Amino acid sequence: MWYLCVFFHRLLDYRRAEVESLAEMLGVYSSLEWRLPENQHPDSPFHLVNLPSEDVARNIANRSILVKGIYELWGEGSSLEQLEESIKSYPEDRKLPYLTCETTFKVTVDSFGKAISFQEQNDRIKSLAYIPFKGRVNLKNPDINFWLMETDDYGAHNGLPPVVQRRIFFGRLVGGADRKLLPTYELKSRRYLGPTAMDAEVAFLMANQAQVMPGKLVYDPFVGTGSILVAAAHFGAMTMGADIDIRAVRDGRGPDCNVWSNFKQYGLPLPVALLRADNNLPPWRPGLKEIFDAIICDPPYGVRAGGRKSGGRKLLKGIVAPYTVPDDKRTGHIPSTAPYSLAECVHDLLDLAARMLVMGGRLILSSRYSRVLLTMVKTGSYTEKVAEAATIKHQEFKENYVKRLEDGNLHSSVFSPVHPQLGEETDSKSCKELKPKYRGKYV
Repeated sequence: MWYLCVFFHRLLDYRRAEVESLAEMLGVYSSLEWRLPENQHPDSPFHLVNLPSEDVARNIANRSILVKGIYELWGEGSSLEQLEESIKSYPEDRKLPYLTCETTFKVTVDSFGKAISFQEQNDRIKSLAYIPFKGRVNLKNPDINFWLMETDDYGAHNGLPPVVQRRIFFGRLVGGADRKLLPTYELKSRRYLGPTAMDAEVAFLMANQAQVMPGKLVYDPFVGTGSILVAAAHFGAMTMGADIDIRAVRDGRGPDCNVWSNFKQYGLPLPVALLRADNNLPPWRPGLKEIFDAIICDPPYGVRAGGRKSGGRKLLKGIVAPYTVPDDKRTGHIPSTAPYSLAECVHDLLDLAARMLVMGGRLILSSRYSRVLLTMVKTGSYTEKVAEAATIKHQEFKENYVKRLEDGNLHSSVFSPVHPQLGEETDSKSCKELKPKYRGKYV
């Protein structure tokens, strides 16, 4: 059945992807289809989705972070008159069960791209007098929620997707995202916080992309203050993390301000383990593989915090020989580290995922430079042949990565404006003129 899926106007590239991941988690991905309502831009919050049942639609909407609501669409039109014709033509046997005198209901008027006054909202509700509502109105806790939503030609210069003409939708709410999670888990109320802590909204989105559920084991090799694992634990997963900085995973800022205290703050299950481990020198014993259901992480890209690996500059350059820390100095010892390049970090992370993820497991990582969230699925077994091919690809990537740094640092190579046709850097004034009017996706 086709439902109206209304998204929040945020993280536009990942809205459909989140729904698809949740549909696959529920085992209904093969029957999922998308299409746009008439005259709607692809970045519009209004989409039509085909799902096998109302229960599936409700489960997806309630678990999602970016779905404002999924609705059984009773009618749509470019005017109130067309909307009336559409609603009257909707099958009576689907409407009548929700219009009985035993039910309580509420009608909510919403809009996208413009504000509707209280008087206009009342006028919209009164225009629905042709619908035979028989139940009692209950504004606080109704049995049935009806929504009337509209979008209008609000102009092309406000950063929102262009609208060809006015469109009005009316439907019954099936389910919607629990956005109360975000103020509950917002970073400003977190006990233990670091400069690279992942935003709560993105952390929950990453957990949904990873199809986190009870019984799954989720690993974060760059755990930091544990923001990503907190989101995974909220959905019932067992969690495990590692970080090269022993002070982050062991000490924090004291006994009541560390990674563990973040889990205790929300009453979540504590991690299975937090390791002091180097992603460049994995701690796993030989032969151990395919134990994690998902690896979710925010690798160090060198903007807020640079990547580090074990060894120290003198050890890596061969100035000093490898050494063993004496037993009497191990308790307070902080191992020396050296810079960890982006090329090495990506290669080691992909190798970790290929080796340690179960078949069908997912690697989710964010790229703060390009504002991209990557989702990768393991589809084949890890073999030495695969490892050899990956090493070759790593060398190719490393060479290209070094070339990008020859004319400046990584930050400038990513953020410098580029002429869309000539591929050359231009001044800020000319770039401003080249920007399209609609920039909402990139804000």
